[in-house]
Amino acid sequence: MKKISLILEKNDGLLWGRTEGKGWMPTPYGATIIELIENLKELVNDYVANEGKSDKSWNSIDWAKVVFEFKYDLVAFFETFNYLNLSAISGKIGINRTLLNHYKTGLKHPSAEQAKKIEEAIHNLASELGKVKLVA
Repeated sequence: MKKISLILEKNDGLLWGRTEGKGWMPTPYGATIIELIENLKELVNDYVANEGKSDKSWNSIDWAKVVFEFKYDLVAFFETFNYLNLSAISGKIGINRTLLNHYKTGLKHPSAEQAKKIEEAIHNLASELGKVKLVA
């Protein structure tokens, strides 16, 4: 199984992806993650059929065995998971809601430390939700 890490960013209404690594780095895009992945497959297939014939890292991909790891910038994250409540998240993180909204819209960009703090709060929220039991 091959893992492909895609960093997702949002710009002009589209999701853009980029891979981390050496050599050729495709930059697929799409309105949705599914479209972005299909675009990535087309880019890779074109690449290995032409100039990438000898590129072993891309040439040996079996798409049925690929697992994607998504890393989001904050704009892409909050647009993808737009049901999340900024007030609740900002309270858990301990930062101003307006500042978090600026990160969400791309008006401002967090430092690496601030992004890590937001990521940890989101992971903690997911962990809390994972423990919820509902009754009917």
